[in-house]
Amino acid sequence: MKNFVLKYILLVLIAVLQGCNLFSPVDPLPPAFSKLELVDVKRNEITVSGTISNPDADNDRQEKKSGEIQEYGIVYGTTPNLDIEKNSIRKLGDKPSSLPIAVQNQKLTGLTADTQYYIALYARNEGGGIGYSEVLNVKTTVLPAIAATRTSVKITRSGAVWYDFDAGRVAAVGDPQADVTIDWFSITGRGTSISITAIGGVALKNLGATTYDKLTYLDLVKIPDYSNANVSYLLTSTTTNSVIAFKTKEGRFGKWRIESITGNDMVMSLIAYEN
Repeated sequence: MKNFVLKYILLVLIAVLQGCNLFSPVDPLPPAFSKLELVDVKRNEITVSGTISNPDADNDRQEKKSGEIQEYGIVYGTTPNLDIEKNSIRKLGDKPSSLPIAVQNQKLTGLTADTQYYIALYARNEGGGIGYSEVLNVKTTVLPAIAATRTSVKITRSGAVWYDFDAGRVAAVGDPQADVTIDWFSITGRGTSISITAIGGVALKNLGATTYDKLTYLDLVKIPDYSNANVSYLLTSTTTNSVIAFKTKEGRFGKWRIESITGNDMVMSLIAYEN
Protein backbone atom coordinates (compact mmCIF):
# COMPACT_ATOMS: atom_id res chain seq x y z
CA MET A 1 0.00 0.00 0.00
CA LYS A 2 2.84 2.37 0.86
CA ASN A 3 4.55 1.69 -2.46
CA PHE A 4 1.31 2.33 -4.31
CA VAL A 5 0.95 5.74 -2.62
CA LEU A 6 4.54 6.67 -3.52
CA LYS A 7 4.01 5.69 -7.15
CA TYR A 8 0.78 7.68 -7.25
CA ILE A 9 2.49 10.78 -5.83
CA LEU A 10 5.31 10.37 -8.37
CA LEU A 11 2.86 10.20 -11.27
CA VAL A 12 1.06 13.28 -10.01
CA LEU A 13 4.37 15.18 -9.80
CA ILE A 14 5.27 14.18 -13.35
CA ALA A 15 1.86 15.31 -14.60
CA VAL A 16 2.23 18.63 -12.79
CA LEU A 17 5.71 19.20 -14.29
CA GLN A 18 4.47 18.37 -17.78
CA GLY A 19 1.59 20.77 -17.26
CA CYS A 20 4.02 23.50 -16.28
CA ASN A 21 6.08 22.86 -19.46
CA LEU A 22 2.91 22.94 -21.51
CA PHE A 23 2.19 26.50 -20.44
CA SER A 24 5.79 27.74 -20.12
CA PRO A 25 6.90 30.36 -22.69
CA VAL A 26 8.58 29.17 -25.93
CA ASP A 27 10.98 31.09 -28.13
CA PRO A 28 10.00 31.62 -31.78
CA LEU A 29 12.50 30.48 -34.41
CA PRO A 30 13.63 32.20 -37.64
CA PRO A 31 13.28 30.42 -41.01
CA ALA A 32 15.70 27.64 -41.94
CA PHE A 33 17.95 27.43 -45.01
CA SER A 34 19.98 24.99 -47.03
CA LYS A 35 23.53 25.82 -48.03
CA LEU A 36 23.56 28.52 -50.72
CA GLU A 37 25.23 27.12 -53.86
CA LEU A 38 27.10 28.97 -56.59
CA VAL A 39 25.73 28.06 -60.03
CA ASP A 40 27.65 30.48 -62.26
CA VAL A 41 29.79 33.61 -62.08
CA LYS A 42 30.45 36.13 -64.84
CA ARG A 43 31.87 39.62 -65.13
CA ASN A 44 28.69 41.41 -64.02
CA GLU A 45 26.48 38.53 -62.87
CA ILE A 46 26.33 35.79 -60.23
CA THR A 47 23.81 32.92 -60.26
CA VAL A 48 22.89 31.02 -57.06
CA SER A 49 20.51 28.32 -55.83
CA GLY A 50 19.25 27.24 -52.41
CA THR A 51 16.23 26.31 -50.30
CA ILE A 52 14.20 28.12 -47.64
CA SER A 53 11.92 26.27 -45.21
CA ASN A 54 10.16 26.57 -41.87
CA PRO A 55 12.32 26.02 -38.76
CA ASP A 56 12.52 22.64 -37.07
CA ALA A 57 10.35 23.48 -34.05
CA ASP A 58 10.42 21.43 -30.84
CA ASN A 59 6.63 21.36 -30.59
CA ASP A 60 3.40 22.68 -32.09
CA ARG A 61 3.40 25.74 -29.85
CA GLN A 62 6.86 26.80 -30.98
CA GLU A 63 5.92 26.18 -34.61
CA LYS A 64 2.80 28.29 -34.22
CA LYS A 65 4.67 31.07 -32.46
CA SER A 66 7.36 31.16 -35.17
CA GLY A 67 4.61 31.69 -37.73
CA GLU A 68 4.55 31.60 -41.50
CA ILE A 69 7.14 33.15 -43.83
CA GLN A 70 6.12 36.67 -44.84
CA GLU A 71 8.99 37.66 -47.19
CA TYR A 72 12.08 36.05 -48.70
CA GLY A 73 14.89 36.80 -51.13
CA ILE A 74 18.63 37.32 -51.60
CA VAL A 75 20.83 39.86 -49.82
CA TYR A 76 24.31 40.76 -51.08
CA GLY A 77 27.13 43.24 -50.67
CA THR A 78 30.90 43.68 -50.64
CA THR A 79 31.27 43.08 -46.89
CA PRO A 80 30.55 39.82 -45.03
CA ASN A 81 28.18 41.18 -42.35
CA LEU A 82 25.00 41.17 -44.42
CA ASP A 83 21.90 43.03 -43.31
CA ILE A 84 18.78 43.62 -45.41
CA GLU A 85 18.51 47.11 -43.93
CA LYS A 86 22.00 48.08 -45.12
CA ASN A 87 22.84 45.91 -48.14
CA SER A 88 21.33 45.33 -51.56
CA ILE A 89 18.49 42.84 -51.74
CA ARG A 90 16.60 41.01 -54.43
CA LYS A 91 13.16 40.25 -53.05
CA LEU A 92 11.83 36.99 -54.49
CA GLY A 93 8.40 36.82 -52.91
CA ASP A 94 6.03 37.29 -50.00
CA LYS A 95 3.93 34.49 -48.49
CA PRO A 96 4.86 31.27 -50.33
CA SER A 97 2.08 28.94 -51.41
CA SER A 98 4.09 25.88 -50.35
CA LEU A 99 7.28 24.90 -48.56
CA PRO A 100 10.15 24.41 -48.94
CA ILE A 101 10.88 27.32 -51.26
CA ALA A 102 13.23 26.31 -54.06
CA VAL A 103 15.44 29.26 -55.01
CA GLN A 104 16.72 27.98 -58.35
CA ASN A 105 19.22 29.70 -60.67
CA GLN A 106 18.51 33.20 -59.40
CA LYS A 107 20.71 35.84 -61.06
CA LEU A 108 22.20 38.92 -59.44
CA THR A 109 22.96 41.33 -62.29
CA GLY A 110 24.58 44.74 -62.68
CA LEU A 111 27.56 43.77 -60.51
CA THR A 112 31.07 45.18 -60.75
CA ALA A 113 33.77 43.16 -62.47
CA ASP A 114 36.70 41.73 -60.48
CA THR A 115 34.94 42.37 -57.15
CA GLN A 116 34.45 40.20 -54.07
CA TYR A 117 30.76 39.73 -53.19
CA TYR A 118 29.06 38.19 -50.16
CA ILE A 119 25.65 36.64 -50.78
CA ALA A 120 23.00 35.00 -48.57
CA LEU A 121 19.37 33.98 -48.65
CA TYR A 122 17.11 35.80 -46.22
CA ALA A 123 13.56 35.23 -45.01
CA ARG A 124 11.26 36.81 -42.44
CA ASN A 125 8.51 34.99 -40.57
CA GLU A 126 5.79 36.22 -38.23
CA GLY A 127 7.42 35.47 -34.91
CA GLY A 128 11.08 34.60 -35.37
CA GLY A 129 12.15 37.67 -37.27
CA ILE A 130 14.69 37.67 -40.08
CA GLY A 131 16.96 34.71 -40.71
CA TYR A 132 19.98 34.41 -43.01
CA SER A 133 21.59 31.44 -44.71
CA GLU A 134 25.31 30.74 -44.66
CA VAL A 135 27.14 33.48 -46.55
CA LEU A 136 28.53 32.64 -49.98
CA ASN A 137 31.79 34.40 -50.87
CA VAL A 138 32.49 34.77 -54.62
CA LYS A 139 34.47 37.11 -56.89
CA THR A 140 33.22 38.31 -60.26
CA THR A 141 35.48 37.72 -63.25
CA VAL A 142 37.68 40.33 -64.90
CA LEU A 143 36.49 39.71 -68.46
CA PRO A 144 33.43 37.90 -69.79
CA ALA A 145 33.63 34.55 -71.50
CA ILE A 146 33.61 34.46 -75.29
CA ALA A 147 30.21 33.60 -76.76
CA ALA A 148 31.46 33.15 -80.32
CA THR A 149 34.84 33.28 -82.02
CA ARG A 150 35.71 32.87 -85.68
CA THR A 151 39.15 33.20 -87.25
CA SER A 152 39.64 33.81 -90.98
CA VAL A 153 36.38 32.11 -91.96
CA LYS A 154 35.33 32.12 -95.62
CA ILE A 155 31.76 33.15 -96.42
CA THR A 156 30.37 32.72 -99.93
CA ARG A 157 27.79 35.18 -101.13
CA SER A 158 24.50 34.16 -102.70
CA GLY A 159 22.58 37.38 -102.54
CA ALA A 160 22.93 39.50 -99.42
CA VAL A 161 24.40 37.57 -96.47
CA TRP A 162 22.46 37.65 -93.18
CA TYR A 163 24.77 37.27 -90.18
CA ASP A 164 24.21 36.58 -86.45
CA PHE A 165 27.00 38.11 -84.32
CA ASP A 166 25.86 36.41 -81.09
CA ALA A 167 26.33 32.92 -82.51
CA GLY A 168 29.01 33.78 -85.07
CA ARG A 169 27.11 32.24 -87.98
CA VAL A 170 25.53 32.93 -91.32
CA ALA A 171 21.77 33.13 -90.78
CA ALA A 172 18.90 32.32 -93.08
CA VAL A 173 17.30 35.23 -94.92
CA GLY A 174 14.77 36.85 -92.59
CA ASP A 175 16.16 35.16 -89.44
CA PRO A 176 15.13 37.36 -86.45
CA GLN A 177 18.42 36.51 -84.73
CA ALA A 178 20.46 38.11 -87.51
CA ASP A 179 22.25 41.36 -86.66
CA VAL A 180 23.39 42.62 -90.07
CA THR A 181 23.05 41.98 -93.77
CA ILE A 182 26.27 42.14 -95.80
CA ASP A 183 26.58 42.77 -99.49
CA TRP A 184 29.56 43.43 -101.67
CA PHE A 185 29.95 44.32 -105.31
CA SER A 186 32.63 45.55 -107.68
CA ILE A 187 32.84 49.11 -109.01
CA THR A 188 34.74 49.37 -112.25
CA GLY A 189 37.96 51.27 -111.77
CA ARG A 190 37.46 51.58 -107.98
CA GLY A 191 37.37 48.12 -106.46
CA THR A 192 35.03 46.25 -104.13
CA SER A 193 32.38 48.14 -102.16
CA ILE A 194 31.02 46.68 -98.90
CA SER A 195 27.55 47.58 -97.63
CA ILE A 196 26.60 46.53 -94.07
CA THR A 197 23.03 47.12 -92.94
CA ALA A 198 22.23 47.04 -89.21
CA ILE A 199 19.04 45.13 -88.35
CA GLY A 200 17.34 43.90 -85.20
CA GLY A 201 18.67 46.64 -82.93
CA VAL A 202 22.40 46.05 -83.34
CA ALA A 203 24.68 49.09 -82.95
CA LEU A 204 27.90 49.46 -84.95
CA LYS A 205 31.07 51.54 -84.98
CA ASN A 206 33.49 51.48 -87.91
CA LEU A 207 36.95 51.75 -86.34
CA GLY A 208 38.76 51.74 -89.67
CA ALA A 209 42.11 50.01 -90.12
CA THR A 210 43.13 49.16 -86.57
CA THR A 211 44.96 46.33 -84.82
CA TYR A 212 42.26 43.70 -84.30
CA ASP A 213 44.21 41.53 -81.83
CA LYS A 214 44.98 44.45 -79.52
CA LEU A 215 41.39 45.64 -79.32
CA THR A 216 40.20 44.47 -75.87
CA TYR A 217 36.75 43.97 -74.41
CA LEU A 218 37.19 47.07 -72.25
CA ASP A 219 38.06 49.08 -75.37
CA LEU A 220 34.76 47.97 -76.92
CA VAL A 221 32.74 48.87 -73.83
CA LYS A 222 34.23 52.36 -73.68
CA ILE A 223 33.25 53.33 -77.25
CA PRO A 224 30.75 56.19 -76.75
CA ASP A 225 29.12 56.49 -80.14
CA TYR A 226 27.75 53.15 -81.32
CA SER A 227 25.10 53.75 -83.96
CA ASN A 228 22.35 51.92 -85.81
CA ALA A 229 23.48 53.63 -89.03
CA ASN A 230 24.65 51.43 -91.89
CA VAL A 231 28.35 51.10 -92.71
CA SER A 232 29.76 51.26 -96.23
CA TYR A 233 33.32 51.51 -97.51
CA LEU A 234 35.60 50.51 -100.34
CA LEU A 235 37.90 47.58 -99.68
CA THR A 236 41.29 48.89 -100.76
CA SER A 237 44.86 48.54 -99.61
CA THR A 238 44.16 51.15 -96.94
CA THR A 239 40.90 49.63 -95.69
CA THR A 240 41.99 45.98 -95.65
CA ASN A 241 41.62 44.67 -92.10
CA SER A 242 39.18 47.42 -91.14
CA VAL A 243 37.53 46.56 -87.83
CA ILE A 244 33.88 47.13 -86.91
CA ALA A 245 32.91 47.12 -83.23
CA PHE A 246 29.35 46.06 -82.38
CA LYS A 247 26.82 45.73 -79.60
CA THR A 248 24.01 43.25 -80.28
CA LYS A 249 20.39 43.51 -79.17
CA GLU A 250 21.20 40.80 -76.58
CA GLY A 251 23.78 43.19 -75.09
CA ARG A 252 26.95 41.43 -76.28
CA PHE A 253 29.94 43.52 -77.30
CA GLY A 254 32.27 42.26 -79.98
CA LYS A 255 34.67 43.00 -82.83
CA TRP A 256 34.49 42.01 -86.46
CA ARG A 257 37.18 42.18 -89.12
CA ILE A 258 36.71 41.81 -92.86
CA GLU A 259 40.07 40.60 -94.09
CA SER A 260 39.54 40.21 -97.82
CA ILE A 261 36.98 39.73 -100.58
CA THR A 262 37.67 37.85 -103.78
CA GLY A 263 34.79 37.41 -106.17
CA ASN A 264 31.90 35.98 -104.14
CA ASP A 265 34.07 34.92 -101.19
CA MET A 266 34.67 36.98 -98.06
CA VAL A 267 37.24 36.11 -95.37
CA MET A 268 36.39 37.46 -91.91
CA SER A 269 37.14 37.08 -88.19
CA LEU A 270 34.87 37.78 -85.24
CA ILE A 271 34.74 37.63 -81.45
CA ALA A 272 31.51 38.18 -79.49
CA TYR A 273 31.69 38.32 -75.68
CA GLU A 274 29.10 37.10 -73.19
CA ASN A 275 27.15 39.77 -71.29
